[in-house]
Formats: sequence, C-alpha cells, structure tokens
Amino acid sequence: MPFKSNGRYNYLVTLIILLIIVAVLCAAAFLLVLYMPGALAAAPFSYDTKETYDFEPCSFKIEDLELSYPEGGLILPLYRHEKQEGALILAEGDYSVSGETADDPAPAGIYIIAEEKYFEEMRECVLHIPAEDPGARLEMEQLYGRQPGLPVIWRSMIPLTFVPDAEEIYYYFLSRDGEPLWPPVFREPRGKIYVSLALYSIFTLIVLLIISVFTLDRRRSRYWDKLYRAPPGNPALAAVAAVTLLVLGGEMLPFLSGWPGQSAVSGYLAAAGLLLFLLYNKNIELWELGIARETLGQGYLPAFAAALALMILTRGFPQKIIPAGPGAVALPLLLILLIALARELIWRGFIQTTLGRRWGAPAGLLLTALLAGLLHFAVVAVESPSLLACPHTLVELLVLVPGSAVVLGYLYLRTENILSCALLHVLLLSIASLITF
Repeated sequence: MPFKSNGRYNYLVTLIILLIIVAVLCAAAFLLVLYMPGALAAAPFSYDTKETYDFEPCSFKIEDLELSYPEGGLILPLYRHEKQEGALILAEGDYSVSGETADDPAPAGIYIIAEEKYFEEMRECVLHIPAEDPGARLEMEQLYGRQPGLPVIWRSMIPLTFVPDAEEIYYYFLSRDGEPLWPPVFREPRGKIYVSLALYSIFTLIVLLIISVFTLDRRRSRYWDKLYRAPPGNPALAAVAAVTLLVLGGEMLPFLSGWPGQSAVSGYLAAAGLLLFLLYNKNIELWELGIARETLGQGYLPAFAAALALMILTRGFPQKIIPAGPGAVALPLLLILLIALARELIWRGFIQTTLGRRWGAPAGLLLTALLAGLLHFAVVAVESPSLLACPHTLVELLVLVPGSAVVLGYLYLRTENILSCALLHVLLLSIASLITF
C-alpha cells in the first residue's frame, strides 16, 4: 500500500490514526464483555442429554415462576460442559408466573434454561428415578429434538445465540402435542441488551475502519465521477420501489406458500428480470447498475479482511477447518456465489447506486441499509413473530442486519467493485459452516 501525501493527507499518519481508533474500540469492546460477559453471543449449540427421569409429586420455584406437579411426571435434564443448565419437563400440573396461573391454554410441560443451582434444589427435594419405560425415554428425546430451544439470531449470515447468565432464566410452555406456546420468556437485566447493542455496534465500526485501512490508496474512477454527476430518471427511482417489493415477496414466499427455502431466490430473479426489461427498453443503462470494467480488479483483499474481522469479533479465533471433499464445497459455494452476486447487484449495484445518485453517496448508503433493515423486520414479523419477544432479536434488527448492509455498502463505495461485495457476502454466508470458531 503506498503511503504518500497529496497536500491534504499524509497516508502514514492516517493509517496510524485509524489503527489507534481500532485499538481503542477493541479495548472498549473488551471492557464491555468483561463487565457483562453474557452480552456477547455464542455459536448455536445443542445441549447434551443423558437420561430421562420419572419424578414424584412436587412443587418448586424459579424466580417468579412457580411449578406444581400433583402427580409427578417426566423430566429430561439438559447439560452443557457437564453442568445442568436446563430441563424439558412433560407433566400435567399448575404453572404460574408472578402469582398468575398460566391456563390459556393449559400447559402440558415446559422447556426451561436456568442456573444450575435451581435444578440442584429440585433434585434435593424431589426423588428422580430413571424412566423404565423405553417408550417414555424415546418420547422425551424426540420431544427435545423438536424444540427450538434458545433463539438463534442472524441465521442467514453468522448464526448467534445468547445464553442466560446467573440469575437469568429462559423458558416457554408446551402444549399437549409438545409444541411451544409462544411467546417465550427471557428474564435478564434490562441493561444487558443495551450492552449487547453497544458491543455489536462497536464491532461494526471496527470492520468499517478495517475496510478504510485496506483502501487508503483509493482514488475515485472516472466512471464513478460520471455516474454520480448524472441524477437518476423517474423510471429508475420507481424501479427501486418495485425491486424492493419483489425481493420482499421472494423472502416471504417460502413461509406463505410452504415451498422450500430456496424459493426465496425467486424474488431476486424477478427483480433481475425487471432490471433486464428496463435495460432492454433503454429506461436505464448498464452503467447505472454500478458495473464498470475498470474497477472489477480491486477490493478483494478488503473483502477478505472484513469477513475475517467480523468472524473473529463475533465468534473468536478459528480453531479448525471443517473437513469436506472438494465436491461438497464447490457446489454450495457456487450456489452461494450466484445468490450473493444477485443480491449485491440489486442492493448495492442498483438500489444504493440509484439512491446515492439522487441524494448523495452517504445518504444512498444509509437509505439502503434502512431499507434492508425494514425488509428484514417485516420477514421476521411474518415468519417468526415469536422472535420479536426475545430481546436479543433487537441486536439483529437494529445492528447486525443494517450494520452488515452498511459494511457491504461502504466496501462498494471504497472499491467501486460489486464483485468485492459479492465476495464478502459469500464469505459471510459460508465461512461459519466451513470453519469451527
């Protein structure tokens, strides 16, 4: 990377300043995690199960949750790191929260995650006998396999889950068929969610600064100057709204139609078809999609650096590469590349570029991130409304989704290369399944 002065900036000084800011932000993130460890999410996991037990009639209390089982029932303890952190209970009984009975409909069981001490107290006062009926053991194992358990956020990129700390509990009731009775309950300090929001906002800022570090020698191309001096026509602005609606419809199609999740791509195909139609009719030009031959060779190193930084910040340092044959990796990566490229051509190449030409590049970046956030909120509200009851979904809706859109959009502004954005998108979609962190 050349370090030169153009009369206004000294690149070496700028680099040092950026690195100092990154170091300060990393220190701030470390202090936040030290202050409240549970504010940092972990990779999704499954609890270990060992034995199903019959338990005798009992009553016990966990915080403001009171459980009473006049006839006993079945319990499947859930372990992590050899510590019991949860239980799946299937029993007819009385359930009350803060003195109010939960009876609409009457629960037939509960899935609960809490501190180990609560389950120790239960074991001390309740007799547990390993279930002799193989059918009962199989039923509980199958029931556990059907449970969503702790909410997983940002599933489409780098899946994350938040685990309750000491004095925190998470639970939801079960119907007679073993299905969750939403919404779930997550009892935790209110300040924890604010710390999580601040922590992941800091992570986003760090990634943006890393992109800046790797693009310090960036110079605006002639194509870029020409593009942003030409305001978009009304057909292009109308197409932004139409394309956004088509993408939204595609994202909701699997839920509304019952079709496989891959059918969500149809929205992007329809949007691409609309853009091709506008191109064919000369309503828009190819260069208005943010594609220029002179910039296609730049921006790949910043994309790799941004992906690696985001993975380390959210998951920690890599431990091992998950072994897989070349064929098992090549085909999924090819499909992901096609999906990522289609998304980037539509979101960054067309929507962000068009809005940026109308209101300026920074406004185009922020408006595109806002649109992406609103679209994702609509999808979550329709497909998984129970997630809205989980406070940590705010991290996804307010930071991770719009933040990743800002990162991708900023990379595009710094590199002027839609393929570098597609590469970063591919890495975010795939790297979590190829590397153990």
